Amino acid sequence: MKYEVVITNIGEFVLQFMQTRDSMILFDKDVPYEYMNMVVAHSKGEIDGEIAAGDKLHIAGMEYAVTAVGDEAMRTLKEKGHCTLVFKGMDKVEQPGHIMLKGNGLPRVMIGDTIRFE
Repeated sequence: MKYEVVITNIGEFVLQFMQTRDSMILFDKDVPYEYMNMVVAHSKGEIDGEIAAGDKLHIAGMEYAVTAVGDEAMRTLKEKGHCTLVFKGMDKVEQPGHIMLKGNGLPRVMIGDTIRFE
């Protein structure tokens, strides 16, 4: 396991972002107030190894393959628990903080769900 955290809050605009952008913004529980409505907040976690293409993400009972990781994603994940998960299955990132994922549909996250990269 490279990273594991538990969802502590889901902002009111998260579902809209998921439906319109196929993405989910993550931040640890110290999320800045101005972003609280847009993000999935989670417990703090330690990263044990670099997340890379070919790894797996487990979230809300679903599994996704990591297809690409942006240049900034690991740094911001380590510092703030922050990155954007993009469920488009593309093998190139659209932004430096993105982690691109391939799987069947979007996850239905709930408070208490685990986010785990392996």
